[in-house]
Parts: sequence; structure tokens; C-alpha cells
Amino acid sequence: MNKHTPELFALADNPYDMMLQDVEEIKRIIRPCGLSPRKSKAISELSRILVEEHNGEVPQSFEALEKLPGVGHKTASVVMSQWFGEPAFPVDTHIQRLIYRWKLSTGKNVEKTEKDCKRLFPKELWNKLHLQIIFYGREHCPARGHNPKECIICSKIGRKSLFYEHK
Repeated sequence: MNKHTPELFALADNPYDMMLQDVEEIKRIIRPCGLSPRKSKAISELSRILVEEHNGEVPQSFEALEKLPGVGHKTASVVMSQWFGEPAFPVDTHIQRLIYRWKLSTGKNVEKTEKDCKRLFPKELWNKLHLQIIFYGREHCPARGHNPKECIICSKIGRKSLFYEHK
């Protein structure tokens, strides 16, 4: 959630009401988040589909979630793991970067990284671990200004940054 979520929920806090909203009003609210023309249409259409095909409920399967407008595999994985408690290992750009940096995957694509993470880590840890990796990365292994000596993981096993001369 971000700071614009309360305003969107004030407009409509359920798919029944959201599908009745003007797409331009949705776009105005979510504009600061980026990609508002596409996302606002997806929110409107997704709400309609939830009402018409799922009785207003969020479906509880990867397949059904990924059929919804604006919902890709990563978003479906987040919903399944964090909302429904189903084991999943969502891989976004942060997870992708860290898992590659830590030599746990070749980093060729998010599908490969997800497969490698699922192979490396016990299933019962997936839902919590992907969040822990994100939080660790923000605090100790950032995308910009990364110094491998300052990161416990990178200093021991990680790939060295192209912009850092290891001494």
C-alpha cells in the first residue's frame, strides 16, 4: 500500500462500487504511482470481472488471478502468499537483483530466479523469506551505492559490483 491507497479506498472499497467509478477519477487518484492510464483501466475492468465471475471475491488460484487485467505472475504470487497464505516466492526486480548478486541464481530472468529460490529454500519459508530478502536489501544491500564490504552476504559470497574495486 502507498499513500494514495486511502484516497482510492475512499472512492470505492469493494469491487461492486469500484466498477461503477469513472476511469478518469481512478486515474487521477493513482497518477502519482505511475502508469495510471493502463492501471486505472485494469482496476475498473478487474473490479467488473471480480463481480461478474467471482461473486466479488478475489480468486484463490494462480490461474484465475493471472487472468485478471493488470495481474501478472509476481502480483498473483504476492496475493497467494500474503493474503491466502499459500506457499509462493514472488520475484520482483529487488529479489532478482539480490539473488543474482548473492550468486544464488544466474539472474537470466525472473522465472529462473523464482525456480532457483524454490529449489534452494524450504517451502515453509517462502512467504516470509521473500519479504526478509527485500527488507535486508533495502537496509544492507541497496541497488545504488552498494559496497560489497558493507554487506555481510556480499562480503562473504556475493558478486562484486562492477563499480567497486575489491581491495
